[in-house]
Formats: sequence, C-alpha cells, structure tokens
Amino acid sequence: MKLRRSGSAVILASVLVAGLAWAPCAAADEHVKGVIQTLGSDGTVTMRTDDATNVTIVLRDSTKVRRVDGMRELKVSSAELIPGLRVHASGYYEAANVFAAERVTYTRSDMKLAAAIRGGVEPTDLRSLDNQRRIGENSRTIAQQQQTLQHQAAEIANNAHRIRANDEKIVATSGRINSLDNYNVVSSVTVYFRNGQARLDPKYRGQLQQLAAQAKGVRGYMIQVQGYASAVGPNALNQKLSMQRADVVTSVLQQDGVPPPNIVVPAAMGTTDQVASNKTAEGQAQNRRTVVTLLQNKGISER
Repeated sequence: MKLRRSGSAVILASVLVAGLAWAPCAAADEHVKGVIQTLGSDGTVTMRTDDATNVTIVLRDSTKVRRVDGMRELKVSSAELIPGLRVHASGYYEAANVFAAERVTYTRSDMKLAAAIRGGVEPTDLRSLDNQRRIGENSRTIAQQQQTLQHQAAEIANNAHRIRANDEKIVATSGRINSLDNYNVVSSVTVYFRNGQARLDPKYRGQLQQLAAQAKGVRGYMIQVQGYASAVGPNALNQKLSMQRADVVTSVLQQDGVPPPNIVVPAAMGTTDQVASNKTAEGQAQNRRTVVTLLQNKGISER
C-alpha cells in the first residue's frame, strides 16, 4: 500500500509540474503602449509603440476595452479605438510583432486628441490636449521633450542653428549639421487654408501621409514646417493664424509617425513671402498656406 501511495503522489506531482509549465504563456502579463495607426477588418489594429516599432494588436470578444476618466473606468466598445488614439494594452505576445490584448485602456484626453486631429479642430485646442497627454508619459518621453526644448533654446540664441540627432551615426557627426543651409531639399507639400481658419482640409491628409512615409526612407532627414497668412486684416491675427496653421500640420505629421526631434520647430512666418497679390481672392488663397519641406543632410546625401 505504501508503494502505491508513493506512485500516486509522483504521478500527481508530475501532472502539476506539467500544468505549471504551460502557465506562463496563458498568464503572461505584458504591456505595450503607443498610438493606433490603422484598423484591420480582421479584428486587429496596428500600433506604433513608444519604441518606434509597429505591433499588430489582436482584439477578441473577450478583450476588455476601458476608458479611464480620473479614478473611474467606463466599459466601451472596441469600435471606439480609432487611428491617432494613444492606448495601453496588456496581454501577451503570440509572435514577435503580434500582441494578443486581454485589456485595452485609454484616457478621455487621449480620445479628445485623436478626435481633434481627425476633425481638424483649432490647433490651440490641439496643443492643450497634447500637453495633457504628455503629462502622463514615462521618463523616456520626458527626456526626449527636454532634449527638444534644449534644441529650441539653441535655435533662438544662435538665430539659425538647427542641430538635431536622428540616430547614433548622425550624433557622431553632429558638428557638420549647423543650419538648414547644410540640407538638400528632397520634396515639398503645400497645404492651403480657408480665410481666417487653421482647419486642415481632409484632402491634404493623404499628401502628408505620403511625405511622412517617404521621410522614413531618407537617412538624416529633417522636416521644415512654415505657416503663412495673407496680408489682409490685423497683423497680430495673421501672425497667430500662421502659427496655428504650422502647428496643425506638425501634429498630423507626428501622428503619421514622424518623431518630434525630426521636425524643425514650426515657424510662424506671418505675412512674409507673399506668393501672390492680395488684391484678388485667388491671390489671397495662395498666400494662406503651410509649406512642408523634406530635407536631407548634405553630409549624408553626398556620401
């Protein structure tokens, strides 16, 4: 009898060990954070993570989707997950770039920001929502913002300097990148606006997406964004409109995957560089614009 009991105990222990061997896969508790890029028809979404990689997020009927409002969590449908929305997913990896989500959360301010960009609301509101989102980001993102602010201060102090790091190789040769005079123009997109407005016309979204996609294939690239206004009306209002127009285009480029360090500080050009006469409606329409220019460092392009 003692031998039989001992054998049964060994068998039971083996079963428990085998069950535990499978437990890590089923109970994996991994997390990914990033911005939704596209929606799939098969119940998946493509996310651009904080590590600048694309991950396919698998959503199942059992996936819990929640919106966080302060201390409260509200149950919402997966249909609320739209491009441009920043989310936090927990679950486990099914493959290298395939993440099975058991739970997806986002904040109310994240949704406002995504909806604002899709609808082209006033850039002033967009900046406010973006600042709210950035408050909760991790220390790595804060460090990137501090680096960007340092570059902005250097540009103001030196009046022309544009020193940005694209990757470790560019950092090693940063002494050769002193101003935009050291860059070649690769391509350009001009976005036009209605009188007195800074709302982005949806027809330009595709052009900006193409420019962002093209930039990813250009080594040592920078994107310059310059907003303009027609010389009609008060100068203060025109200056404000030119800044808002530059800001809304910059926000769309960032949502399309262009990192902030690769964008020259958006410039409010006001009523400078008028390209047409303001005596006609057609001429005024040509002056209400934002010019987006893709640049490549000469030191890299001439190798």
